[in-house]
Amino acid sequence: MFFSIVIPLYNKSYSIKKCINSVLSQSYEKFEIIIVNDGSTDDSLSKIQELYSTEINNEVIKIINQKNQGVSVARNQGVFVSKYDYVCFLDADDEWKPWFLDTIKQLIDDYPLAFLYCLQHETQVGIRVPKRNHS
Repeated sequence: MFFSIVIPLYNKSYSIKKCINSVLSQSYEKFEIIIVNDGSTDDSLSKIQELYSTEINNEVIKIINQKNQGVSVARNQGVFVSKYDYVCFLDADDEWKPWFLDTIKQLIDDYPLAFLYCLQHETQVGIRVPKRNHS
């Protein structure tokens, strides 16, 4: 079982390295990374090309360039070029725990008739989340 990981990219130079490294550090290693550069104007793209030239040459990482059309169009473009049956979305300013893909694979094995799989979202300590009014 292989996964296509789609990462929309727009001006995320400050976070893209952590994002990509979190995928490359997965305990489950059968995946491709599709980065859809949605017209970034910062050095995000050049940073990726410099840091991950080996992964790009080995086609572990694919880069798709498009003019800025928004995150939804970028995700759809990533799905369009993906080659595997299971597509995972990861934003360029987020990261996964090393066991994420293993857990998703286990969910697929346990619930083969489901068509959507997800895990709980976790925020970092120190990030302020507004309280909801439950009245």
